[in-house]
Amino acid sequence: MRTLLLLLLVPFFSFGQFFKYSTVYTSMTMGTSMVERENYIAVDRGYKDVTEINPYDYNLTIGIRKIARFDYEYKVKTWYYGTERTVSDNVTIGNANGWEYLFNYSFIRNRGEKFNNANFWLRYLGKQNVSKIQYKDNQRVDLEYYSVENRIRFTKGPWDFTIGWTGRMHPTYGIVPIEDFWTPGESTFVELAGDFGYSRQFVNGDWHWFSSDELVATSSDEFYKHYFGDAVASFNEQELDKLGLQREISAVLGVSYYKWTPKLWIHVWYNFLPLHYGVDQYSFEYNQEDYDWAEWDAGIVFGSRITNHLGMFIEGTHQRYWMKPVYEVKFGFNYLFF
Repeated sequence: MRTLLLLLLVPFFSFGQFFKYSTVYTSMTMGTSMVERENYIAVDRGYKDVTEINPYDYNLTIGIRKIARFDYEYKVKTWYYGTERTVSDNVTIGNANGWEYLFNYSFIRNRGEKFNNANFWLRYLGKQNVSKIQYKDNQRVDLEYYSVENRIRFTKGPWDFTIGWTGRMHPTYGIVPIEDFWTPGESTFVELAGDFGYSRQFVNGDWHWFSSDELVATSSDEFYKHYFGDAVASFNEQELDKLGLQREISAVLGVSYYKWTPKLWIHVWYNFLPLHYGVDQYSFEYNQEDYDWAEWDAGIVFGSRITNHLGMFIEGTHQRYWMKPVYEVKFGFNYLFF
């Protein structure tokens, strides 16, 4: 599906204007990983040091971007690293009409865990409409989706209003396969562990646990604490992968406000998805209680030069799709001595 998305964009690549003012970038960062707390297990009336030693952290990022900067944004660095988290990259209404895009892919290792993050989007902003296609895979928070949307746009001074629809495709969310596979009380933990491929032997007064004839734990307490939960998680992941991608269509309402002066600026936006139609059998089931049906993404950028010496800022985004909140907030003060 990722390849199909890129193929759909090929016709645009023949137009030189499409790439005008764009930036291609790549960067590599490496650093010392976090030192974990010491950890030991009991072995044959003694102990064994099993403290995890993490390899170095790294982030390899490649990408291309063409996004008009807002008045409050200054490119203070010479280079793009691709690891920047620019709040305005998430807005619906950009600072210039026409085509804009971001294709950013990162290979990451953090505290020994490897994962990839991808954010590809292409947007056309017109005076009366806005259209966008996007693929986002944030493996750090287990959120992946494809989306295509089209909205009608109304402008009134610093205000922008949009209304339209968005179609999204994503892995199966909201289903826990272990709940159907295992009914508490009908199977024991030992039987369930056997279904996951573990076996045990009674050695020196305690149970030793094995996986493919390899010793993984020298007591039941150690096994259930460190390995059983991973087995359940792996089972859930395997079963969800079998269900494939799910599709749904949602209504979307958007509002944004942007005002800038050299002394004070504010930029806020809010996109609200109140109605949803699941196309596939395992599309997300929205609970009508506790406003679980409400989805949104929102953001704010606020800055003020209070005096010639003192300034303050607030920047943040908050998104909730399929009961998965993703948010980031930065705020603080600057005081200049001179």
